[in-house]
Amino acid sequence: MARGYDVVCCGRCGFVYADTTVTQAEYERFYAESSKYEDDGTATGGGGVPWDEERLGDMARWLSVRVADREARILDVGCANGGLLRHFQELGYRRVAGVDPAAACVVHTRRLGIEARQGALGSVPAELGKFDLVTVSHVLEHVQDLRGAVAALIPLLAEGGVVYVETPDAMRYAEMLLAPFQDFNTEHINHFSPGMLDQFMGHAGFRRVAGGTKTLSLGAGQSYPALFGLYALERRAGAAGWERDVRLRAAVEEYITRSRRMWTEMAERLEGLAAGGQPMIVWGTGELVMKLLAQTALARANIAMFVDGNPIHHGRVLGGVTIQAPAQLKQVPADWPILVGTLLHDREIVARVRNELKLANPIVLLRDRDAGG
Repeated sequence: MARGYDVVCCGRCGFVYADTTVTQAEYERFYAESSKYEDDGTATGGGGVPWDEERLGDMARWLSVRVADREARILDVGCANGGLLRHFQELGYRRVAGVDPAAACVVHTRRLGIEARQGALGSVPAELGKFDLVTVSHVLEHVQDLRGAVAALIPLLAEGGVVYVETPDAMRYAEMLLAPFQDFNTEHINHFSPGMLDQFMGHAGFRRVAGGTKTLSLGAGQSYPALFGLYALERRAGAAGWERDVRLRAAVEEYITRSRRMWTEMAERLEGLAAGGQPMIVWGTGELVMKLLAQTALARANIAMFVDGNPIHHGRVLGGVTIQAPAQLKQVPADWPILVGTLLHDREIVARVRNELKLANPIVLLRDRDAGG
């Protein structure tokens, strides 16, 4: 993968996206080999945590009203561990299937008694046939070849079939900012407004028949903005013209301004932490920690151990230090501070350190919160 990219705004239509040279094939290989959605305990898409279970259930119920025939064939592209399809089954739909780039996600979905194949939006196995509903939830923001991905939906649809699309809502990034530049990451390379999503779908011949915006719970009182639409194929591709979105750029610029302010606060905190030279533990190896290692004093800190709750990372080496499972913390000295390298799940990690692992190590947060001691 590339070391970085510019985020740009199209002068013609106003769409905001990552100007990256990484190919679609490279992205698909990344998702196949490095999926963070395999572990139900730490990932979304499988319903392994209460707020994700609620999200998937709400989506299935909303769609069940609009695709009421329980004999309808349903395909979830990017199905992760099959949580959405499981909810469809519970609502009485028997003919459901999933596709995901990660082999482990396919295995998890099959264990639910659901047909699942390895593949991506542009490479859905043809033998799966055609579907009355295709769901593409939090997928299009990951796709480099966006027009190709939307066009690839057409052959998947039976006569009268519809497509459900859900993505993050870039118009509200700043309003619900949780971590600086959290949406400028390896995976999220397209930044939609409701109007821009309609236009991309419209150029392939789709018209939105229902939809809007929603606010997703991430647990611990945190929220995330999303937009969604149900689309029917009504005309030949390319018939629609482009209408410039004049508001999207301003919304993303406000997000950048607020992110920079938060980033500066965290960087200053890490300067003090690194200066002492004491051995420390970093809990988390996600996008935020990678950015901090590249651009702040964290790179100079005496990191003795990385810890991550997702088993997919265990045993990997980061900066010459092996990533361990949380249980390994019981072996370290009690005076080593634990830096919680996430803002999205810091409360859960603090609770795990104190209540599950029963550790008294000092806890350092990236931003001020009650660390429980």
